[in-house]
Amino acid sequence: MKGLFVTLLVAGFSHGTTIAHADECAGSQGPTQVILECAAATEHRTGSHVDPMGVSVASGVTYEYVWLPPCPTALPSVVGAAAMDCGAAHTCLDPTLLQRTLWVRQLTDTNANVVRDGWTTQQTECRDPQEVGLVAQQRALTTQDVITALRRLGVPAATVEAPQYTLVNLETTFFTRPETIDRSLTIIGYTVDVQIAPSSYRWSWGDGTTTSSRTAGQPYPSKDVTHTYLRATDPNSSVALRVDVTYAARYRVDGGPWQTIPDVMTIPGPPTDLPVKQAAAVLVAD
Repeated sequence: MKGLFVTLLVAGFSHGTTIAHADECAGSQGPTQVILECAAATEHRTGSHVDPMGVSVASGVTYEYVWLPPCPTALPSVVGAAAMDCGAAHTCLDPTLLQRTLWVRQLTDTNANVVRDGWTTQQTECRDPQEVGLVAQQRALTTQDVITALRRLGVPAATVEAPQYTLVNLETTFFTRPETIDRSLTIIGYTVDVQIAPSSYRWSWGDGTTTSSRTAGQPYPSKDVTHTYLRATDPNSSVALRVDVTYAARYRVDGGPWQTIPDVMTIPGPPTDLPVKQAAAVLVAD
């Protein structure tokens, strides 16, 4: 009985790197990534095919996967685990299939730093024993794939909440109501959970000045985000103010650890018209 050992590298490799012996692995090498699928004949070997510390990594996350029988002692750290057998492996409705558990651990983070997380189970499913070996290749997921999907998903622009008008030299309160996104996407075959939240705001006041803040402001009487206009607009005219919101995001692949993407996108807001009036003194008779 053979056990399947799969290593996926989301990375750039230097030319001339020795990846693995041809009789052990099948894969493809391009200018930015290498995908390997390796089958161990009789025992599971952790990292004997590819040593992530021995290759030139540009960026990206790498994981290590192994299919093992669902037996209590069939652990990735146990030599010969792939050859073990137990009753739990023979519980498929189709007697020609065998139960297999997929184990996964992270090897490196987005900066190619070695992580070496512990092994965790990903899923258990019935598999054809004849298919234990090489599996269909799947392109490695990169952070840029996630960023592209997020931009395609789109984030609604935020609008400045302002009064109907304001007065010259009056400290005026403004705020906005940005949206956050918490969604699960399918990106090139991977299940990717994404969370997008605002991280900073750039307020353009329409008078040639701007202000940056880390908060979205609050309604009056809060003075979290305020602006004071020094000149009145012409009659029937107004200033066009807006807020551009920068969002940060984080994502995880197939239930793995969260990865952070800081300042992934900035969404310009639509203009909000605000008349600025000059207060006039009015004499009132006693």
